[in-house]
Amino acid sequence: MDTTIVALRNLYVALGGAAEDVANLVIIPDLINAIATQAAEVTAAATTKELPSVTTTDNDKVLTVVSGKWAKADLPS
Repeated sequence: MDTTIVALRNLYVALGGAAEDVANLVIIPDLINAIATQAAEVTAAATTKELPSVTTTDNDKVLTVVSGKWAKADLPS
């Protein structure tokens, strides 16, 4: 059975944090603050808009991937 400290470290890692970042934290409020920071980063990343903004001037364009991100492009001829 895990201790509260171990469980909180596991939660931090489950949220995408690196175990070594919290390995030396032994006070529960410190771990909770680290988890809150990690959760805020995860939430911000999840709500980041990935598709480019479009208007009617973009009619007849297509989406393509450029450098790992979506971008508007002209239809291929």
